[in-house]
Amino acid sequence: MKLVVLIPAYNEEADIEKTILNIPRKIFGIDKIEVVVVNDGSTDKTEELAFNAGADKIISHKTNMGVGAAFMTGIRNAISMNADIVTVLEAHSQFDFKQIPDLINPILNRQFDVVIGSRFSNGPPQDMPKIKQIGNKIFSKLISFMIGQKFTDTQTGVRAYSKDAISNIAIVHEFTYTQEVLIDLKFKGFTICEVPMRVSYDKKRKSRVVKNIFDYSCRVISIIIRSLIYHRPILAFGLFGVFLCAVGITAKLLTISHIQGVSVSLSSGLIILGVVNFMLGLLASVVFRRQSFTEKEVRHYLKDSKDLKRHRSIPTDADNF
Repeated sequence: MKLVVLIPAYNEEADIEKTILNIPRKIFGIDKIEVVVVNDGSTDKTEELAFNAGADKIISHKTNMGVGAAFMTGIRNAISMNADIVTVLEAHSQFDFKQIPDLINPILNRQFDVVIGSRFSNGPPQDMPKIKQIGNKIFSKLISFMIGQKFTDTQTGVRAYSKDAISNIAIVHEFTYTQEVLIDLKFKGFTICEVPMRVSYDKKRKSRVVKNIFDYSCRVISIIIRSLIYHRPILAFGLFGVFLCAVGITAKLLTISHIQGVSVSLSSGLIILGVVNFMLGLLASVVFRRQSFTEKEVRHYLKDSKDLKRHRSIPTDADNF
């Protein structure tokens, strides 16, 4: 059983060395542990310090592409390294690394495919800014409602993924990945759970992702909407279509009742647009479903190819004669 610890990092020279050194190299049930650092275009000594601390593999982006892009680079490399479990950690050393076994145990025991290290299972962390607490609560409730499972922390990057889960991750947004991965894997039928994680916040540390709370919120909302359109196009287009039809019908009723005069062409146009939106949802559903089937076929082909190569590399009794 091979565990790959993935650390996306951008200008983390203050913490990266300590983070890597604190990662346990022996865990019950794991035969081999390798640390992979994705240096996302850092301009400081992150790469050098990660190497000195003993990172097994370092991949560097030429420019800062975003934590989502760094995450996917790490996932692709973990797959090529034949990882059985991937644990994603944040480059700063605010989490208790002794809890990594707690993070991977549900996967080792074949209970879940994805495990989230929640900072809020036992209440909000001490010294965490109030604005972050409020933002996390809002987005966690929103995503919980969308995918039909309650989560307390959908923004954390500390997670563990099974071999099957990492083979099925498909995200397209480079800015961040935490919300999109949850939506993607949950809608694909993977099982997800949370385990409580201890965390100590540094008040002086500034987030590498949340530089502006308004900009971050707008980007995350955009990611959530696009993910919903991709995975549930009929629902997404249908809701908007129902809204347009409702406005159009209401406008017609107001005109007929002589309460408020509304242009006939406007009200009729809104109803037509609502119907068109629903039809677009049906079309998008067919297109995205075909794409999903194609992705599965490609994954099965790659898996069968790897299994065949592995089988050919195993010596048989005939090879001994």
